[in-house]
Amino acid sequence: MKEKDQLAALLPPQTIPYAERMNMPYLGYHLLRETLTSTLLGDSENHILYWIGKNMGRQIPIQSATGPIMPFIRLGLGQLDVVEETGQTIVYSLTHSIFSYQSIERLGFSLSFEAGIIAGMIEQWKEREAFSKIEMDSPSDIRICVQVAS
Repeated sequence: MKEKDQLAALLPPQTIPYAERMNMPYLGYHLLRETLTSTLLGDSENHILYWIGKNMGRQIPIQSATGPIMPFIRLGLGQLDVVEETGQTIVYSLTHSIFSYQSIERLGFSLSFEAGIIAGMIEQWKEREAFSKIEMDSPSDIRICVQVAS
């Protein structure tokens, strides 16, 4: 029995294998993430991106704390690693080559999307409310901390 693609709830399943084989410039994606969302969403950007991400994340099935790693790679969102998993808390580190070219302030807004996706995935897996926050010391040291409700 063929396992259902984790991303099938977000994208038309027939397009996923084709899109993953494409080799496209990253500049267009970066333009959408940095310019369009900022212009369109204004001061509410981080809240809206978190909400959209959380909604999308709930649609991506995972079975463990490491479950978000492969969807992040496949979607080009960066390299996600589990740093710590204790009780109701999971801490991830997130790296991407583009982060070093962005300001901490800009990353704080735009990474709300990624934080929301992770919170939604964890919420779906644990079947309890989950919240995440971004902690950054530099563009090369980004952590997403997820807290699961008791």
